[in-house]
Amino acid sequence: MKKIAPFALVFAFACLPNPQSVKERREKFDRDPLKGELILDAPPPGMVEVGAVFGDRIKLVGYTMEPAQPNRGDDVTIKFYWSALKPVPEDYQVFVHGDAGDGGNARRLHADHYPAKGKYPSDVWREGELIVDPFELKVPSAYGPSKLGVYTGMYTGEYRVPLTQKGQAISDAENRSRPVELVFPAS
Repeated sequence: MKKIAPFALVFAFACLPNPQSVKERREKFDRDPLKGELILDAPPPGMVEVGAVFGDRIKLVGYTMEPAQPNRGDDVTIKFYWSALKPVPEDYQVFVHGDAGDGGNARRLHADHYPAKGKYPSDVWREGELIVDPFELKVPSAYGPSKLGVYTGMYTGEYRVPLTQKGQAISDAENRSRPVELVFPAS
């Protein structure tokens, strides 16, 4: 068996990347380009309060929506406003499910994404910041049901972060909060 010189081992390990801890990453993350657009100091006017808490760490503070009264066929922009109550240990994705609110058999609308347009991973959020999480949802013009419930939550891989406080929104047994319900006029 070939013997490896000790200095070669030291050199080999010195060349390995030095991964940052989550805490170091959180402290060193450059937030300046996001302030005012994706990180706010206070809720915007007209925000609807939700107060749902996921995993005792992440709060869905509220949302805004444009247009305020969407119709079938509209592109709807919903902005969720999230806040870390405690340090978040992982980079979660936000799931958004649009489900028929009146028991109809319409297909589910999806808008899963990384928060803050993918620019601000949840594991670097600081406590007390208000993170803006905009996404667009296209309501099909042929959408049949009269209601569309918009559910949200967070996940990574197969793990869905538990909904630990429902706040003012409706929730279900699937760890989903339903802060938004779109109601469409009869066709």
